[in-house]
Amino acid sequence: MTAMDFERLTRPLPVWHPRAWYFGLARTLLRSIGRLSKGVRVGLAHGFDSGVMLDHVYANRAEGRGAVGRMLDRVYLNAPGWVGIRNRGALVEAEIAKAIRRQATVAEPVRLVDVACGGGRYVLNALAGLDGGVKVAATLRDYQTANIDKARANAARLGVDVTVEQADAFSDEDLARLRSVDIAVVSGLHEIIDDDGRIARHLRQLAAILPAGSTLLLTVQPDHPQLEFIARVLNSHTGKPWAMRLRPVALTRCWLEAAGFVVEAATMEPLGIFGLVRARKA
Repeated sequence: MTAMDFERLTRPLPVWHPRAWYFGLARTLLRSIGRLSKGVRVGLAHGFDSGVMLDHVYANRAEGRGAVGRMLDRVYLNAPGWVGIRNRGALVEAEIAKAIRRQATVAEPVRLVDVACGGGRYVLNALAGLDGGVKVAATLRDYQTANIDKARANAARLGVDVTVEQADAFSDEDLARLRSVDIAVVSGLHEIIDDDGRIARHLRQLAAILPAGSTLLLTVQPDHPQLEFIARVLNSHTGKPWAMRLRPVALTRCWLEAAGFVVEAATMEPLGIFGLVRARKA
């Protein structure tokens, strides 16, 4: 997506434009009958891109007020973007497990950190599925209290022993508090940041704290079939319209290489909306 395309998404439509009427009606329905759906209520309260929202999407259990609310929630959860999110979660979960098993042949415990975990489901599911003999020291971090609470609840539900702490993924001070890391996970974070410079800088920040040979698992989003609808109708965790900035995998590869990483693999989920890049710190 070019800067011009992103700017177009963030510019209000003229009031006389037919699409302005369409999106206005969609917003009205979302904030009225749509509230019967749990997912819509969570999105309106916390942002449709928030960790709490994604935890509901990963759970994929239709909930709402009465039969109508549950039906609306099922329709909502079956939207292409959310299906892609669940596909992405499965990709991340599988790759985390593989990375842990590879590192365990070198040294244990395997030291893993998710710098912006949300509800932490993909990390926790990966850890829960490991053989009991693999030792992992995992730290799940997020800057929002609601996400920290959800991650702790999910860890307790699965019986997984992890450290869950509040920290800002973009803070040099918070990143510096991490001890030596073998595997770093950045999932679903860069996709909700519209500033390209901030993302490129974040990769340099991560490179500064990761030792040579460590693994970075990073999600990317080069496409989305509902881009304008989301930007015109849904709110982000900041309270502003949720306008996504799509980034091709090649651009992320360039930033990674400039930061000192070697890209080892890039895999797309079946819908082609999201992908996962595995990189090694040189």
